[in-house]
Amino acid sequence: MMKTPVFCLPLIVGLFFLGLSGQAFGQNYIEVLDKGTVDWTNGFIEASGVGEPPANPLNTAHSRAVAERNAHLAARANLIDVVKNVRVDSKTDVGDYLGGAGVNRDALDTLLRAARGVDVSYERNEEVKVTVSLKLWGALTELILPKGILTISTVKQPLEPEPKEESFTGLILDCRGISLQPALVPVIVDEEGDAVYGPAFASRDHAAEKGMVSYTRDFASAKNHPRVAPRPLAVKGLRAPKGRPCDIMISQADAAKIRQPPSNLGFLHQCRVLVVVD
Repeated sequence: MMKTPVFCLPLIVGLFFLGLSGQAFGQNYIEVLDKGTVDWTNGFIEASGVGEPPANPLNTAHSRAVAERNAHLAARANLIDVVKNVRVDSKTDVGDYLGGAGVNRDALDTLLRAARGVDVSYERNEEVKVTVSLKLWGALTELILPKGILTISTVKQPLEPEPKEESFTGLILDCRGISLQPALVPVIVDEEGDAVYGPAFASRDHAAEKGMVSYTRDFASAKNHPRVAPRPLAVKGLRAPKGRPCDIMISQADAAKIRQPPSNLGFLHQCRVLVVVD
């Protein structure tokens, strides 16, 4: 299914149908898919559904109850569609895993049924619109994460402490101006294609709890973001590698800054990585 990110909130959802492109509203990075949205800043998936009343209701209460039930069913069906289209990496999305053994389908179905309703509106024609929400990070991400992302219990520190000014608490990737698609498992590479950050660097516990990265549009306040504060290292993204629209290439010089000192492995293991986009 085509994934088309656009600027959108319910009040301006009509812009989506006009084919305007974009990926967020305000400072949150919100991707709009055909059946719902993915908030890559706060880690939520939402979908809405509209329910019609029965043809011959017994009374007003019966009409509204049936319409609301139908709306809930439609919203959850749309939520499933959105989840299937969440990108895992540049090559796969969640739907690719559902046909094999990559995802426990029963566990996924249980999570989807537990999605909570966040809004109910009643239309003049007696239709009901329901919006449901599901956390992207947490139990859902744990199910989806590739098995290659392992739990890292300890971080080896250098024998000698690094100078204070070189001790960083997180990584900011300035990707403004780059055509980039969000994903659960993006990879950062240097100009030679060697990985600087990816599945081998992240601890599964942290990746499941808060995602391997978070995306935001607010560069001005990025350094104070709780994910990377108080002393983040900021580097510039050059481009997405060819054929890998979710991954980020950085310069050799910036890659060296991340690789040294070795203590930087600590914030990488903890997934303290923030990507700033337009």
